[in-house]
Order: sequence, then structure tokens, then C-alpha cells
Amino acid sequence: MLELNVRQIALRSALATALFLFGGLLLGFAAAIGFSQLPMHMPDSAQMLVSMAIILGILLAAGAAWGRAMARLSGVAENRRMLKAGALSFGPALVLSALVLSSLEVAIIERGDGTSLPIHVVFTLLFVPAVFVVAGAGGLALGIAQGDWRFAWRCALSSGLAGSAAFLLVNLGMDQLGWRVGAPGAAERATMLTVMMAGSLGAALAGGGAIGGTLGKNALRDASRPLDVDQYTLQDVK
Repeated sequence: MLELNVRQIALRSALATALFLFGGLLLGFAAAIGFSQLPMHMPDSAQMLVSMAIILGILLAAGAAWGRAMARLSGVAENRRMLKAGALSFGPALVLSALVLSSLEVAIIERGDGTSLPIHVVFTLLFVPAVFVVAGAGGLALGIAQGDWRFAWRCALSSGLAGSAAFLLVNLGMDQLGWRVGAPGAAERATMLTVMMAGSLGAALAGGGAIGGTLGKNALRDASRPLDVDQYTLQDVK
């Protein structure tokens, strides 16, 4: 796969990230909603836990598939480590961020403890950093799988900034088009969910492209280094 240039790797990585991670998010929500519609007698708390478990399970599988795809696209040899990194980064980071956002939403919006800012401003201030954390966690994990902490932080910063910037741009763009979170009639149009999903797709494309480009540059740089024949013995060659 090293015959691809960095731009091609970044583009394919962006598409793979949207397919596996954003697609896994949609599939997880659909499966959880389908489960909640089943005729059963279960306490709301237990139903919520099962729904969260369903979403997390699907996200773990989607993250693993994403990590494997990113390894192949960028020419990285550590397939198994990248698979594990993808599985253990995206799903847990997303679920943790969702729990934190839910708590902050209750404190700031429902109880009015935090601020008098408009809802769409609060939405932006909460979700853009959350997207930075989730996108950065994926880049950090894939970088750690390469065994280089400095490279891992570089991956995390590039993916986090790209993903959060894309989410912010989509959010602001949809606001200008009339999709403002918290505006009159927004609940009937499911504005928050629509903006969140559109922004997440943009973040997946931008963050995935940033990670793929960083991984691709590193792999191509390693491949271009001349071999030091003195490091190899005749037994190694055999």
C-alpha cells in the first residue's frame, strides 16, 4: 500500500473512518432504539444499561474494524495492535464523553446552574471540546500502537484539531441555514440530533483524514530509510 501518496492515504482514511466509526455510531443507535421498542417488562434503568451495552459493543467492533483498515491503508505492519487500539479508543471515549455531556446538560440547561448563554452557544461550547477528545483519543491510540509516544501525541493533536474544527464549521454552517439548536420549533425538527450527526460525519472525515495522513507520512518515511546491512546476520537473511 506504500505506492499510494500521502494525499491518497488521507482521503481513503477519511472515507474509512466515516464508514466504520460514523457508520458504527448510526448502527449502534439504531440497534439500541430497536431494542427499546421490543415488548418486554424491564425497569427503565435496566433498559438503559442494556441499550448502552449494545451501543458500546457495536462501537468496539466498529473501532476494531477501523483500526485494522487504517493499518492497511497507511501501510503499517502492526495490524493486530492497530485493531486493538481502534477497539479500545473510539467506543469508550465516545461513551465517556456522552455521559459527561449528559451530566453537564442537566446542570447547565435544565437546572440553569451554569450560564445564561443561549442554548445553541452552550451546545457549541460543550460539543466541540468533546469531539476534540474523541477524535484525539483515536489518534492517540493508533499512535501508541506504533510504540512512539511523541508520534502518538502528534496523531492525537492533528486528529483532535481537525475533527473538532470540522464539527464547528458544520455546526456554524447549519446554524446559518436555519438549523439552530434551541430555536423555536427545533425539538419538532430534531435539530440537535441532526446537527450532532452532521457534525459527527464531518468530524469523522476530517479526523480520519488527519490520522491517515500522519500515519502515512510516518510509514513512507520509514520505508524510505536505507537499510543498515550491518544490523543483519546471515541467519537473518536466511
